[in-house]
Amino acid sequence: MEIYHVTKESPEWLFKAYDYVRTDAFCFGQNIPIETEFSHDAPREDLQAVVLVEDHKPVAGCRIAFPAKGVGKIERVCVIREKQKSGYGSILIEDAEKWILESGVKHIVISSQDRAAGFYNKLGYVTNYEVSPSVYERPREKKPDEEKKEKRINLGFSCVLVEKYLPDGEDEKRE
Repeated sequence: MEIYHVTKESPEWLFKAYDYVRTDAFCFGQNIPIETEFSHDAPREDLQAVVLVEDHKPVAGCRIAFPAKGVGKIERVCVIREKQKSGYGSILIEDAEKWILESGVKHIVISSQDRAAGFYNKLGYVTNYEVSPSVYERPREKKPDEEKKEKRINLGFSCVLVEKYLPDGEDEKRE
């Protein structure tokens, strides 16, 4: 398996690989409308993502963002349907955490679907019901015609905030 970090300098196929995994996991796997899944994306030049590729096929991906000083956020965590519950999600999160830690950030948040919070808890994240996940959402500008058209679609889940504080390398060396 290969692990790729997608940045603005990445080849186009890596962007497409990440989009493929999202489409399979969210649009086909969870019936999220494609316009809902992709309409809130930041510009490609701002994208930082991790993509797992096995046998030349994309199998998992997630985005990385830094929504506040000292906070890293892992977003849109997805594994293709045929590979779910096979350990790829854990590998993905571990690599995303390393990338965030390399940026000097130790506080990581994830806006998790309520039904997936247990997965993150097993990886050391704590579900924080006191803070809305929207606190860490990036603001987006709505076009005038969007406000009339946009309806809240009930997708069958709600989101909760899970968070983790990573130890820095110095703490690990002392133990």
